[in-house]
Amino acid sequence: MRSSKVFQLLTALNTQEFKEFGEFIKSPYFNSNKNIIKIFDILKKYYPAFDSERLEKEIIFEKIFPGKAYNEQVMKNLSSGFLQLALEFLGINKYRHRSNNDKELDILSELNSKRLDNIYDIKLKKIEKDLLDTTHMIHPLFFHLHKLETIKTQFLLARDRQKHAADNVMKTGDYLIYFFITELTRIAIDLNANMTSFNIQHKNNLVEEVLDKMDFRYLLSYLKDNNYPYSDMIEVYYCRLVAMLASSIENFNNFRDIVLKNAHKFSIYELASLLDSLHNIAIQLVNDGADNGVWNEFEIIKLKLKYNTLALRTGGRISLLTFRNIIFTSVRLNQLSWGEEFLENNIANVNDESRESIYNHAKGIFAYVNKDYGTAIKYLNNVDLSNPFFASDVKTHIAIIYFEEGHFESCISVLDSFRHILTGREEFSDIFREVNLHFINAMTGLIKAKTGGKKDGILKIKEKLEAQKMVNHKSWLLRKTNEMLQSN
Repeated sequence: MRSSKVFQLLTALNTQEFKEFGEFIKSPYFNSNKNIIKIFDILKKYYPAFDSERLEKEIIFEKIFPGKAYNEQVMKNLSSGFLQLALEFLGINKYRHRSNNDKELDILSELNSKRLDNIYDIKLKKIEKDLLDTTHMIHPLFFHLHKLETIKTQFLLARDRQKHAADNVMKTGDYLIYFFITELTRIAIDLNANMTSFNIQHKNNLVEEVLDKMDFRYLLSYLKDNNYPYSDMIEVYYCRLVAMLASSIENFNNFRDIVLKNAHKFSIYELASLLDSLHNIAIQLVNDGADNGVWNEFEIIKLKLKYNTLALRTGGRISLLTFRNIIFTSVRLNQLSWGEEFLENNIANVNDESRESIYNHAKGIFAYVNKDYGTAIKYLNNVDLSNPFFASDVKTHIAIIYFEEGHFESCISVLDSFRHILTGREEFSDIFREVNLHFINAMTGLIKAKTGGKKDGILKIKEKLEAQKMVNHKSWLLRKTNEMLQSN
């Protein structure tokens, strides 16, 4: 029994949930089987590890039915019943922790069904006021408004007041379209991220097809011309979609400006989502080589810090890749003091298991920039390479250090290891893999030229680098080729 689904589920419960599950299972409303309660009382002594040999099913059976011969079918039935109650608890517990709007709307719907009209009217006025008086966009506000109008329509139809329901039916459609547009843009952005970052392709893409056929500009004009509520918010989501699917400075600026103009209209969580999108677009512009791209990214980072949204959507924890990107942004802009201050002030906000590695990575990068190569290698060699992006950072920077110090055999060894990582891990996108393979090939060529190869090969390397749009550490590689050409 110790390897059963029951123990897997119970182990996944935190301390508060486990306590609540005990109260749930002992409630006669949910469970009338006293033997299942006995099983829980036996198991709770061993939470959360459940690694005692006394949890074998035969021993548990003996405690429940002392003196009786073991019966496998009885234990199977009890275990199945216990598991079903645990699953039901998960569902009910999730239901209990829904948003307040969801709860209130469900109550309103039940008041309608029970035809408790007086109580219904009081509850309706409160819910409607709370939703319509919302000064901030709280996802999913539009879905809640759609549901509210649906309940109001059902109320009127159930009381033979069809002619009074026309406006409610219209609003039901309006809010559903608002919700559809905002959700469609979210999904389109996620699909695009999957394609660009993880090289995931879809044979059929209904979302893309719908977006291609939808005239968003006309819809926005219609909403504004007819003074529809929330039209400004819909425009924000549209600008985000445009900027995410077609990154350009113009689209980025339009999206940034409309977000800042309407920032006060969004909840802090919704604003965090919008700033995350701005950050992703800025990073893409940097990768595309846009003018001032890195400064745009730096601006968004500071906005996130200003609005306290940097780790809001990740439970107060800054993700490994977010931290990495911020460090590199400060390096690219030569804002090292700012970057070091950010590191010390925010390292406590990363996950415990990643904290030491992230700290060593950042300290190693800063030491590398300051040409303190010994310190840089010391820190970089203490970075966990299980994350492929950190592995690539460590390999490229150590390879460059070895090259700068003339340790060419060590450099070749690092490059070979890096090539193996790039070709052996599927999570790299084709673009990322290509960018880094360009680096490896160019650097290998430079080492061959340094160690007795043909000198005219250096010029070919330079010409190839200049023709390639995206190469990791391209500026450093070009600087080295120029130095070698001048020395010849």
